Amino acid sequence: MVIIYASNDEVKELVKRKLGDVGLEITSGVMISWHARQDLESRIMSIKDELVKIMEGGFEGEFAYAIVELTDEQFKAVRPLVARRLEVEDQRLLTYGENLLKMMRSRLNNRVRREYGRFDRRYRQLITLHNIFDVKHELLNRVTNLARELRIEYERKHK
Repeated sequence: MVIIYASNDEVKELVKRKLGDVGLEITSGVMISWHARQDLESRIMSIKDELVKIMEGGFEGEFAYAIVELTDEQFKAVRPLVARRLEVEDQRLLTYGENLLKMMRSRLNNRVRREYGRFDRRYRQLITLHNIFDVKHELLNRVTNLARELRIEYERKHK
């Protein structure tokens, strides 16, 4: 688990950019990661290096972190938070995908193609997170069915 304090939005955005693909933010400033401690520390050091560079130009901001390795028992205690966060992400992607399907059925242009690519990337990331944390629920089934329907519609329109 990585606990992060970032004093402003610019620092938060930098942290999100550098750490976004190594974990799941379960609440503001708290991330669960499956990566090795050394990988996390390396990425955090790159955040600190970048902050030092921009602070030399007059930027002000604060950044602090703690990496806490969870025991199995501790992870079991936070697992409901992980499951809930994944449900929220599933619902967001479901809403996004349903809107995309409506757009796709009415027209297929470059914007819809880009949006489909964006949906597909988010879907693959979400499936990976579900597999890593071994979380399955009905909402995930709905997202999977929608992704299948979107792929079929995209291929039908694309050809």
